[in-house]
Amino acid sequence: MTAMKVERLSDPTDFISRAGYTLASNEARWGLMYGIAKRLVDDPHAYGSPDPWFLVVSDEKGLCAVAMRTPPFKVLLAHFSGDLESVATVLTDSISQLSGAIPGIVGDIQIAHSFVECWSLKHRIVVKGKIAQRLYRLEKVNRVKLSSGKLRLATAGDRKVLTEWAHSFHEEVFLPANTNTPEDDINPKIDRREVYLWEDGVPVSMAATTRPTENGIAIGFVYTPSSLRRKGYATSCVATVSKELLHAGYKFCTLYTDLSNPTSNSIYKKIGFQEVCDSAEYAFSTSE
Repeated sequence: MTAMKVERLSDPTDFISRAGYTLASNEARWGLMYGIAKRLVDDPHAYGSPDPWFLVVSDEKGLCAVAMRTPPFKVLLAHFSGDLESVATVLTDSISQLSGAIPGIVGDIQIAHSFVECWSLKHRIVVKGKIAQRLYRLEKVNRVKLSSGKLRLATAGDRKVLTEWAHSFHEEVFLPANTNTPEDDINPKIDRREVYLWEDGVPVSMAATTRPTENGIAIGFVYTPSSLRRKGYATSCVATVSKELLHAGYKFCTLYTDLSNPTSNSIYKKIGFQEVCDSAEYAFSTSE
């Protein structure tokens, strides 16, 4: 078995220098980690006051895996090469030295599953929740029928309704299966002009942009209140946002879906999103 070396880093610039080329080699697939790390270069505490940390695992052939965390959020994992079980063991041992307890992990389905098995054996934790996800990529928006209404950027005047929607989005997507997911504050995204509304007389659906990289950008926070669904608002919002992003110069857009929601997966495919890979988000019990 080839010996693996683990580098522990605290500076996001060092992490990008060490792993950025590999992450950028498949920018859509690794965009979650790559986009967050690039944001941390500009603002190391963009996701909270605790310091982020990074791990780089390599062998004589090159980079095997990376991990990172922006507390209080979950650990992000990416596996590139090397025996999956061995990499999961190395990651488990190294993360244990940095954080005795973690709220959970996010990663491609294979490394996520292997890591959870290894971490569970070592720490005797209980998996409190799992979200099976699929990552999609879009390079061209298909012709889709738009609902009545139009797209606009959210403004400060939308804070009240968007705060309520963001809370409902968090409850619907993450709870009760994944109780260890902190709730994002949508207000900074409004201030950065990253939140879009589909408005049909009044706001009826939202979507937000996030994690821009050299060629791509992610779409998230897609939400329509339950009383306004099945009217095509989400389809119209996401399709129009995607088109604007491509016109702005991005080569592709990405988004994650919950595989337990066949409706949203069908909508995104209709718009033009194509499957990249499956991933999983696990929530752990906080006591060992």
